[in-house]
Amino acid sequence: MVNQVSLNTQKNYLITSQNQLTKPETQDATPVDEVVTVPEENQHKKWLVLLYSAGDNNLYSYLFDDLDELEKVGSDENTHMVSIADQGNYGKQWKQAKTFYLYPDPNLGKINSPVIENLGKVNTADPEFMGIKIGELIKKFPADYVAVIISDHGAGWEGAVEDDTHNKFMSLNDIKQALAKAVEIGGKKIDILGWDACLMAMAEVGYELKDFAKYMVASEQLEGADGWPYGSIFGKTLADVLKVAQQMMLINVDVEPRDLATMMVKAAANFTHSIRTLSAVDLEKANLVAEKTNALAQAIMNNPQDFKTVKSIISNTERFYGTFRDLGHFAKQLSQANVSDQVKQAAAELVNALNEYVIKEFHTNAHPNATGVSVEMPTWGGPSSSYQDTSFAKDTLWDEMLKKVNS
Repeated sequence: MVNQVSLNTQKNYLITSQNQLTKPETQDATPVDEVVTVPEENQHKKWLVLLYSAGDNNLYSYLFDDLDELEKVGSDENTHMVSIADQGNYGKQWKQAKTFYLYPDPNLGKINSPVIENLGKVNTADPEFMGIKIGELIKKFPADYVAVIISDHGAGWEGAVEDDTHNKFMSLNDIKQALAKAVEIGGKKIDILGWDACLMAMAEVGYELKDFAKYMVASEQLEGADGWPYGSIFGKTLADVLKVAQQMMLINVDVEPRDLATMMVKAAANFTHSIRTLSAVDLEKANLVAEKTNALAQAIMNNPQDFKTVKSIISNTERFYGTFRDLGHFAKQLSQANVSDQVKQAAAELVNALNEYVIKEFHTNAHPNATGVSVEMPTWGGPSSSYQDTSFAKDTLWDEMLKKVNS
């Protein structure tokens, strides 16, 4: 049986870590129920930053901290900052879900920004809900550029976003449906899709979501401090970046999506104890990466005499979690290996495609061969049957190649 990424394994690991180091509860128990209409509604600004905080699970306190960090920065004359924040039945300051318009507030421990919608008991892992609510906010707070940050559990091509109340975890196809709905209602493509979640910097994820976002920022590895698979550090990184971006815009320096995505990755260098990998990719190049990956898979299958070498290289490829390995490291090794010229050439072309796809990448010494994009790559057998549901599996021979090489 292939070693699959398990959400339950991640959750159990987190619970163990929490038992070892309990986070102090500083949140005020005062309910936040009054709903207001903010004057910024329908005002056109340069950026809308939307934090989709799906905290109806064991990450609720960490996602509260993410939101609290962003509130320190808050909206300004050039930036709308909005958050859909679900705390389920776990939250201390509020229960269930609310939408906040974030104003600058330097005080940590409580969200003081106004509630613009009291959502109540909702399923944040429902693609219809996610898509409608993100789309409505894109329309309500118009901007030149839109960044959507999704915060919760992540499991790469297996999906992300968990809602305990409804016992629901979104598949990658669910996420695709949600973003399609958001873009349809919002009337524009998302400029930056950021994943404050583990393991989402996969070729499969980028390829699935390429039609709905221009850039994606995500981690190949688990996120978190001192071995935790999750922490609030990404929120601090994003807050730092947004503050700098706001200052730049105040002096009429335009911050475009590629600039902001690059800044996010650069800022991760300040939190190396917590973020071990982060990359920004140009999703307009996702088709090229899939095309060159498919060509490499075909070349390998055309040369069965190379299977043993390919299998050995898979085992030596930078690994992140379970069967997730670095696609660029794999291709680079193959391009320099003692294999057929056809395989070498195809591998070199994939390396070049990945260089166009990845606009900025960061990694610590814990993953010295990380290049910014992971992929499903078991050392024996093929991917699980559910992998066939991904567009990447349907449109490439990657999984067929793995089955042949590992048989």
